[in-house]
Amino acid sequence: MRASLLFSILLSSIQPALPADQAAAFFDDSAVREIRLYFEDPNWYNTLFQAHSSNPEDPYFPARFQYGTTVIDKIGARFKGNASFRRGGVKKSFKLDFNEYDENGKFLGLKKLNLNNGDLQPDFLREKLFLDFAGKYIAAMRAVHVRLYVNDVYYGLYIAVEQPDKTMMESRFGGDEDGNLYEAGEMNASMAYLGTDPAAYRSVFELKTNEEANDYSGLIQFLDILNNTPAAELESRLSTIADVDNLLYGIALNILFVNLDSYAGSASEYFLYQRTSDKRFIHIHWDLNESFGTTGDGSPRITTPATLDAFWLPGSTTATGGRPGGGGGANNARPLMEKLWAVDSFKRTYLRMLARMTREGFDETTYTARVKQLADLIRPHVIEDPNKLFTAAQFETALNSTVSSGQTPLLGVTEFIRTRRAYLRPWLDTQAQPSDVRLNEIVSANPGTMTDEAGDADPWVEIYNQGPGPVNLSGLYLSDNSAVPTKWALPARTLADGEMLVIWLDGETNEGAAHANFRLSPSSGGLFLYNSASGAQTLLDGVQYPELAAGRSYIRLGNSGARWASTNLLTPAKENPATGVDASITPVSLRINEFLADNKTTLVNPDKADAFDDWVEIYNSSDKEIDMSGMYLTDNLANPTKYRIPDGVKIAAKGYLVFWADEETKLGPLHASFKLGASGEEIGLIHTDGATIIDSITFGQQQADVSYGRSPDGGDTWKTMQPTPGKTNN
Repeated sequence: MRASLLFSILLSSIQPALPADQAAAFFDDSAVREIRLYFEDPNWYNTLFQAHSSNPEDPYFPARFQYGTTVIDKIGARFKGNASFRRGGVKKSFKLDFNEYDENGKFLGLKKLNLNNGDLQPDFLREKLFLDFAGKYIAAMRAVHVRLYVNDVYYGLYIAVEQPDKTMMESRFGGDEDGNLYEAGEMNASMAYLGTDPAAYRSVFELKTNEEANDYSGLIQFLDILNNTPAAELESRLSTIADVDNLLYGIALNILFVNLDSYAGSASEYFLYQRTSDKRFIHIHWDLNESFGTTGDGSPRITTPATLDAFWLPGSTTATGGRPGGGGGANNARPLMEKLWAVDSFKRTYLRMLARMTREGFDETTYTARVKQLADLIRPHVIEDPNKLFTAAQFETALNSTVSSGQTPLLGVTEFIRTRRAYLRPWLDTQAQPSDVRLNEIVSANPGTMTDEAGDADPWVEIYNQGPGPVNLSGLYLSDNSAVPTKWALPARTLADGEMLVIWLDGETNEGAAHANFRLSPSSGGLFLYNSASGAQTLLDGVQYPELAAGRSYIRLGNSGARWASTNLLTPAKENPATGVDASITPVSLRINEFLADNKTTLVNPDKADAFDDWVEIYNSSDKEIDMSGMYLTDNLANPTKYRIPDGVKIAAKGYLVFWADEETKLGPLHASFKLGASGEEIGLIHTDGATIIDSITFGQQQADVSYGRSPDGGDTWKTMQPTPGKTNN
């Protein structure tokens, strides 16, 4: 329920409310956006051209910027690109810098914006399609089509792409993010270890944040561990300094979309970022115009991109089925890919990622609909584009069929998806193993929320095939006693890649094939999964579960994770939450009760002298104390895990708890990693699973020293009021 809807509507006549992530509306691709640039220099094109082509400083030049009613009188503008800049036509890509002449200058929270000209993309879609897909799994830039006018003359259709910078990192990982961001050079940023001297890395990776500190120590440590750790130790050591899942997804996306002007191919066009929150490195894609098997100046020339091997490496000449180290010399070495693929657990995770993506949208049906949707949206703008790099006929052909782009023949978008998936999916199926099957969720005391065919609320376990292919369950056994591994045979059926199967542990085999011949103990115990197909009993998976109260389950975090946790969010045959819920009750009684987004004189931050910061009050309407450890507060519902409430934070029965929205987490557990916007945004209280919204509020323009709260406490009606932090609302 959105209790503030009426209030937001009333305020809209005063000032439109902006979401916390102001740029989200701009990147909404339901419409083509319009940007206007105004140069006072009548010779602006030659000025920008000469500077970008011959001035090593590559300076910005002043321009007035307009987007709808938003006008910024002076921003920095310049051309961008290397090969795309050199190729024919006057339609060059732009980089816009909103704080070039004003250190506080921003456009909808963005400091920079890239306007890409659609080079090597007759369909004008590949870059956006890649980024949209990647963004489902990792932090990826956002993109939207825009009409660009220069001095009120339509200059052409562009793809506006977010800039990897501190602003982007804050929007993805929280307002406290201030880590080091490194941009890979044009070629051969292979992630090789070059010794302890930072100078050896500065010509390969350019530091884009915290430039004055000029610190390369974290990067050197990461590359040292990656390159010099024995394979037997790499799994444990690398995870301390890198988000390995992020790195594997980055590789998998490059290989899936045959994006070889990247780390995978040219060892360029990517960023590495060391997060402030956990000091671990992540990979960020950059410059995607050569995805979908497109060949330009930077990527290796692949004759049949749709059949690129899943373990392809530069210098490979044949499909290698997982052979690491297929390069033809030092320039072809890719330690990140080679080292990760050499560790069996990382290799299996990589295969499962590829399989997951082929079942979650990388298919012809999905892309046919998406391509049609976007093509219908941009078609008139493509046709009108006076400086387009391809003809309207090439645009239409490239949506679905092969077209010559001036380089090698280019597969149509849907043609590429169809043929790429047709090659990879059957091969992934051959990589399946019985060990891919896992115990995933256990309920020993069923409260009746899920019943079997006979209407019984019996114990159950969820079996999950992690992928990458189908597994026949013949020869697999479940047991609650490790001394009797073949206690009950699983049904002789095939479990598809990513499929889950609920087995009733009720001792009632007469009720169906999915009912085991033993009943799970309601107290703590063990459950084991064995493979006896070869005659020997091999333990595939096992877990000791604790005593579980009715309505709680024991889950493998995030599906197939290494850790288990107790939770009150039961998810039979569905994705498990990424974090456990250990509260003894479901905190439905928690409410965002009051907040002040424009605190001028009302309440001083107790941990920061003379500071009047924003605050949010949470109210517990229940008669029990609630442990809020691991829940989240956010000012952006699209980023629900923005601030994790630290362990040990509890709210008393019928009590109030005030969190300071001051971006000062170092001051203590009640200081969030964001500030509130007086012009309007969102506040969300999120469950420990990082996804379930306990309560939220969307608000508009706020008045100084006037709070907005529920009346009465925890009620459905919101009102402006005299601030009463930590007390009954007035």
